[in-house]
Amino acid sequence: MVWPEDDARHREVRAALHAWAREIDAAPYPPGLDIDALLARHYASLHEEPEMALVVTTTAEVSVLAVRGELDLTGSRRLRSRLADEVGLGPRALVLDLTGAAHCSARGLALLLEATGEARAAGVPFAIAGCVRVVRRAIDALGMDQALQLHATTAEAIEWLGLVERMKALR
Repeated sequence: MVWPEDDARHREVRAALHAWAREIDAAPYPPGLDIDALLARHYASLHEEPEMALVVTTTAEVSVLAVRGELDLTGSRRLRSRLADEVGLGPRALVLDLTGAAHCSARGLALLLEATGEARAAGVPFAIAGCVRVVRRAIDALGMDQALQLHATTAEAIEWLGLVERMKALR
């Protein structure tokens, strides 16, 4: 990872984030909140290969992994690695946004099932949002829609994940 340490704007943002973290130190936030690690993930996501771009956006409530491009064999390997990293961080919830997916191979479809199972095993609420027509058609044709939590938009997926968490709290 190449950090833009010499970039004045980066230093400004980093200092502001550290100051903010000190201010909210008394407020509950996810364990392991590491601003440097979050910035590293952000910068890494900006420098992905052009065939498939993966952009991670993280808030206190949810991490969203947006995919743009081809979800083929090569793209699936990269996405699998990134999803494993995100699940390993233990976010409150994880949404895979496929709005920008132009194609999804059989390996990509298998990855969606694997990711759902791995997130469930790790106790991370997981949903898939924005399946474009070509991806949704393949999911429906294979009957995978019963095994995957699919939502039209990222906002809808986040709302659904929030409802699931509230229902768990009522038990």
